[in-house]
Amino acid sequence: MGLIALLQRRFGENEIHSLDQRLRWIQWGLPILLFFIVLLYETFEHLVPNGFRKVNPNFFGEVGFFGILGPLVVAIALDWIATQVRERYQAEAAVRQLNAELEAKVRERTRRLEEANRELARKNEELQTLDRMKDEFVTLVSHEFLAPLTSLNGGLEMLMEVIDELPPRHRETVEIMRRESARLTELVRKILSVSTLDAGRLRIRPGPVALPPLLRRLVRDHRQRAFRCELQLEADPALPFVMADEDYLVEVVHNLLDNAVKYSPNGGVIRVKAWLMDPDTVAVSVSDQGIGIPKELQERIFEKFYRVDARESKEVYGHGLGLYFARKLIEAHGGHISVESERGKGSTFTFTLPVAREMTNVAESALD
Repeated sequence: MGLIALLQRRFGENEIHSLDQRLRWIQWGLPILLFFIVLLYETFEHLVPNGFRKVNPNFFGEVGFFGILGPLVVAIALDWIATQVRERYQAEAAVRQLNAELEAKVRERTRRLEEANRELARKNEELQTLDRMKDEFVTLVSHEFLAPLTSLNGGLEMLMEVIDELPPRHRETVEIMRRESARLTELVRKILSVSTLDAGRLRIRPGPVALPPLLRRLVRDHRQRAFRCELQLEADPALPFVMADEDYLVEVVHNLLDNAVKYSPNGGVIRVKAWLMDPDTVAVSVSDQGIGIPKELQERIFEKFYRVDARESKEVYGHGLGLYFARKLIEAHGGHISVESERGKGSTFTFTLPVAREMTNVAESALD
């Protein structure tokens, strides 16, 4: 334990300064006391026995050595000790002051941090409440829209059966109504699906799916609508089955093909390719030669309601939900979806799906 700590325990922190004053008195008082003690001792040893009649030469030497030089050394030593005590006290006082200031700053910063955390928690709770209310509102409105839209679509389909009997102007109006009603119905259904997915209520029923015939069917359907584009398919018929929900897989591929067609206003080749990436994974890609996506936006296109500015193609129409829903669906299947694109040179969307091991094992057994 240090000297200052001992002194503090003995005298208390407030008495250190007065102790320093005492050390100064001791520093000079003790040598003087030692001088008089030596002088008295030497007097009784050398002068008193002779009745002060004869001075012994040793008297002056011993008084000079023990009475002057010795106390002087003691005074120097005490001065060094007092200096060390003062410096230690000043250093520890500075450290205590610094610690007090640091503790005060820590308390203040802690208080501010706690206040900020409480404010963030409150804001987060408000945002969660607003997000929940928004989802509930969107779901409610979508449900309310879906019922009349179903009736409207039914009526328009019945009207389409006799459309040839209508005047040309009325036929055009009915066609526009049917097309826009179908588009609005698709939007409402997609919003409902996204809301269900975000709420964790979307049920995916994966099973073995033969990928090549599914892709052939979807490519054939899109060839009828892609007047400017040439659709090509590269898929080995011997590809293993994938584990997926076929209905949702169709929706993912349909969305990628639909985007490829819409964002290729000048036509070009749209290539769909499927291959075995590794023994446990099948990959599917959809490539186009369209307007492309800027690199800084290639992650954002998978966000909800986000769409790249498509001023190059005024005919492009969308809701900003397709890619968001596609990513969520692929991830729910245990796969991954990504995009590679260059502005003006087209885009390639690639997603992966796990191989259906049970069907693979059955096929291998049949071959054996």
